[in-house]
Amino acid sequence: MNTSLVAYNMYEARNAYQRLQATLSVDSAEAAITEVKTFLKMFPEVALAHNDLGVLFCKAGNNLLALAHYEKANRLQPNTPTIIKNLAEFYFVILGWVDDAIDMLTGLLNDYPEDFEILTALANISTKVGRPEEARIFYRKALQIDPDNAELRELLAHLEGPVSAAEYRSGTAAPSPDPVAVAPVSGEGDEAALALQRLIAQNPGNAVAHNNLGVVRSRQGRPDEAAAHYERAITCDSANLVYRKNLADLYYAYLGRTDEAIAIYTSLLREYPRDIELLTALAIICKANQLKEQARTFIKKVLELEPWNSDAREFLANL
Repeated sequence: MNTSLVAYNMYEARNAYQRLQATLSVDSAEAAITEVKTFLKMFPEVALAHNDLGVLFCKAGNNLLALAHYEKANRLQPNTPTIIKNLAEFYFVILGWVDDAIDMLTGLLNDYPEDFEILTALANISTKVGRPEEARIFYRKALQIDPDNAELRELLAHLEGPVSAAEYRSGTAAPSPDPVAVAPVSGEGDEAALALQRLIAQNPGNAVAHNNLGVVRSRQGRPDEAAAHYERAITCDSANLVYRKNLADLYYAYLGRTDEAIAIYTSLLREYPRDIELLTALAIICKANQLKEQARTFIKKVLELEPWNSDAREFLANL
């Protein structure tokens, strides 16, 4: 039943809501709450206005009313990204309903797989609840959308070491075993190599410099030198996931040392069973060696973790 003061259609409501947004008080939360409540007396079915009121009540510390309006907004206009993001954040931050928040956001992600805010929200939640592998997946997907986001690269670096924007700028055309780029030194080629060599001369145990020099040498078509530096990086920091991935990628893609690559991948997979890159790499190797059932097993696991992954779906369809 329509409880507004006068009958209205949604076109009128949308126009009125746009005017409200243009004139809403920004200096006083109390005044803004009054304005939105007045608007809702006339247009009670406008979901975004209930969402706005939820935001305002949350900022004012009135969590019960905030929740009521977030829930009302979601009932009126379900599957709306802005509304679900706010409600999920409220569930997680205020109520501690972690699983509910994750379920809402992952459900929304199925419909909006390239939504940067959903990806970062899921990454942040995963980090806070001690799920680093899930966090890594979402951070990396978000960086494919915004490769120059320094804050995001720093967050990801806490999970897996330094991350460069160049790694993401080329996009993700297909699953590939290319070495992971993690060079903090700007520039490529001889200049970057010389800078990294100076760092290694100063500190031969600098694992980051060895790994990054491996990346440069690989791109220069010098895989034997790249392998030597990746191996040295692992000697200096044997637990680092990125260094071990890089070496396995190089062994397989450039040196033909397939058995050694598989040994590294499978060893890592025991430690990181939900790692998308490891699962994809193993799927690629299995397919190349006519092990189609094993390839299906690995790529299906990728799709369980990332239902939106169109590259994985295409890979599976081609098996």
